[in-house]
Amino acid sequence: MSYDSRLQGMIAMAIGMGSENAYEGLETVQNAEQSRGTCRLPRDMRPSQAAFETLGFTFTDIGDDVLFEATLPKGWSTQELPGSSILRANLLDSKGRVRGSYRYKGSFYERYGHMSLIERYRLTDQYEDGSINVVVIDEDGSVIFNAGRCEETFTEEYDKLVAKAEEYLMDNYPEWKDATKYWD
Repeated sequence: MSYDSRLQGMIAMAIGMGSENAYEGLETVQNAEQSRGTCRLPRDMRPSQAAFETLGFTFTDIGDDVLFEATLPKGWSTQELPGSSILRANLLDSKGRVRGSYRYKGSFYERYGHMSLIERYRLTDQYEDGSINVVVIDEDGSVIFNAGRCEETFTEEYDKLVAKAEEYLMDNYPEWKDATKYWD
């Protein structure tokens, strides 16, 4: 346990004792730690730190095993998502498009973070009227290719539709699995 973790634990205990509400003490310390995340981003990155750096992120090691000090690419911002004790936020590019996301939990007793980038074009399933459409979508969710419909996943028919969608992606966007490609 680090010095910071011990100090956070003592602060949480003091707040909890003062308010006679242990949960309030834990929440106060966790929220204070998470609010520090505005210039700090998780070290655990997918697909890789190099992919984030390709987009213009810079990272400075601050001796924290969960977070880096980070600078976003020019024009990028974060958009916090409400409704959780875990800080969840989208990474928005200079055009306001969601390019990735991150999660961070700053409590001293369970501290973690991770972030990831998304691809511009993605293969996904859309469920409608009891059946499944295998489609390729653009970043805004619009369907750009419909491989077809089937009744169930994990069937030969479904696998053929997935292969058809992947073929479309390879023909039109050969680097579709690279989250740094096709955005501009």
